[in-house]
Order: sequence, then structure tokens, then C-alpha cells
Amino acid sequence: MSDKKIVASFVDVGVSYGGGVDALSHVSLDVYEGDFLGVIGPNGAGKTTLLNVLLGLTQPSSGKVSLFEAPITPKGLRRVGYVPQKTATAEANSPFTVYETVLMGRAPRAGPLHRLGHEDHDKAEETLRLLGIHDLMKRKIGELSGGQSQRVLIAKALAGEPDLLVLDEPTSGVDSPSRIEIYRILSELNRDRGITMILSTHDIGVVKRLTNRAAFLHGTLQFQGPTSELNDQVLSKMYDYPIEVTEDCQVCDYPLEHLTHHDHT
Repeated sequence: MSDKKIVASFVDVGVSYGGGVDALSHVSLDVYEGDFLGVIGPNGAGKTTLLNVLLGLTQPSSGKVSLFEAPITPKGLRRVGYVPQKTATAEANSPFTVYETVLMGRAPRAGPLHRLGHEDHDKAEETLRLLGIHDLMKRKIGELSGGQSQRVLIAKALAGEPDLLVLDEPTSGVDSPSRIEIYRILSELNRDRGITMILSTHDIGVVKRLTNRAAFLHGTLQFQGPTSELNDQVLSKMYDYPIEVTEDCQVCDYPLEHLTHHDHT
């Protein structure tokens, strides 16, 4: 791994809130080019806080964070695509069409006058086709199903041609067929296009099947390493509860070869 570029790095990072509450404590973690990193942990473990620190939305109380081997800056963040947790209320009230929403994802690539050109429109359409939602381009966001709206958010993030895609519970509240399709698309983007990904999720089965590296977070980092080392014994110790990962997971109905991570060489 040492010969690969570091895309994101956390060095002894801590985040403290009022009253002496620590959301994160002494977190050190590197994400390498081409990684598909799964971040898991119980509710309130600090997963979203970790992502927010990387995105510059939360300032760490201690430690250092870097992005593309440099301090976090607006320029560096333009190379990052972000898919937040599902926000049904915001989506239902959105006045924008699917196409307009995805086109907004081109803003980081816009010129000095912030005008979008033919290339931007072409990329938006290409991304809509990639996510299988080109036929929905004229629909309002509020008219879509949960799975469709999540694909739109992923398309918006991808339209900016990111080098790093950060996903926070991207399939929360989405039906099973849509989950399978979303994970298939993410797996192919990582495997075939080499997009580095960080996925925060509660679904251990998805992490075991899709990602090449895993990080277990519970206030502090309790495990990081190859996903292959994240066995039942390790998980049971982390959660302090007997855990057995079976084939009964959200993505198991889809052919294994399409969902298994392939290490980049």
C-alpha cells in the first residue's frame, strides 16, 4: 500500500463538543488511491463526524487532516463528490428537475465566470445514463421514489468527475432492488474507473462484500485493515455481542462477481 498515493489522511484527530463530550478521539487513518473503504460502527459512533471533518464541515479539536496530501482547501474539495444521508423532506420540496440537479454537480468544474458550457451539459447527460435515470431527467425531484432520488444524488456527485467519492449511508430508506443496483454501480465505478470511495454504513454484509478495506469506529478507531480480516470474531469483539455475517445481506441477490471488490494493481 505504501507505493500508492494517499488521498485522505487523519492523524490523531479528535472532535470535542460542549460539556466534555468527545465525538472522535485519537483517530489516525489513511485512505489510499483506488481504495473502497467501508466505515462501520454503531449509532453515535462518530462515522458522520469523521466524514464531516474530511469535507471541512467540522473542524477537529485536535490532530491534523489532509486531502490529496495537502491541507483541506476549497480547491481540494472540488475533487471530492459527496452523497449525504437521505433527506426526504428536502427532496420533496425541491423545485428542481433531475437534470437541473445533476447539472449542479458540474459547478466545481465551471469556469471563472461560473458558466456551464456544452461539455458540462454533455457530462450531466452521460452521468444520468450511467445511473440509469436518463428517462427521468425532466421529472421533479419530489416526484421520485427513494431509490431514484438516491441515484440522482449519486449522479450529482459523479457529474463533477471526483477523484474521491464520500457516501454517508447512501441507501438508508431505499428498497432492496434499488440498494442492489446502487451498490452494483458503486462497485463498478471503483473497480472500472478507479474512483476512490469512502462508504459509511451500518451494513456489515455490504462492507464485507464490496470494500477492500474497513475501519470500525466507536468514538475512536478500534479496527482498520483489509476487509478480509474483519471476521466474525473481530466483529463480535468490536460490538461486544456475538455476530455472524451470513450470506443474507442486502446485496446477495446480485451475482457475486459484480459486487466483489478487485484490488487495483
